[in-house]
Amino acid sequence: MKNIPADEEAGALNRLEAAIQEHWEPIYAVLFRILGDRFEAEDLALETFWVLYQKPPASTDQLGSWLYRVATNLGLNALRAARRRRTREQQAASLDSPGGTENPAVEVEHRLERQRARRVLAEMKDRDARLLVLRHSGLAYAEIAEVLGVAPGSVGTLLARAESNFKRRYQTLEERGG
Repeated sequence: MKNIPADEEAGALNRLEAAIQEHWEPIYAVLFRILGDRFEAEDLALETFWVLYQKPPASTDQLGSWLYRVATNLGLNALRAARRRRTREQQAASLDSPGGTENPAVEVEHRLERQRARRVLAEMKDRDARLLVLRHSGLAYAEIAEVLGVAPGSVGTLLARAESNFKRRYQTLEERGG
């Protein structure tokens, strides 16, 4: 831990507490949308605020945007790590393991769709994946522009391209039976 005077430390803790109070729910919600796992989303939300405490931005004028950026980076990195882990596990698994048995239950189909969507997001460019997650988390174009550091007028075009890219990748993955 840094050698910080007690009054500065108390001020930093108060600012951190205020940021958590104000931003916890939306940060957690974005991470849950990315990961689909409540516990992992909570862990990464905590890590997002830990990053804020350890390495705060130079200016807190755009704190919400900065937190979204940190959170989406952490979430997408976690998706990529999980994908690499799955690949290693599948390679190590026995060839005799049952694979791809279809269950007609609607719940199972929805789960598979979400898994495919997460796989596609993990393979996309960071900005495109973040753009889709933020938009589908309910953020307005202006908020998305702020988080991604792009012009507000370009969000619609970027979003259309990202959605088209996502759809193409998703269909390809679906056709391969992934």
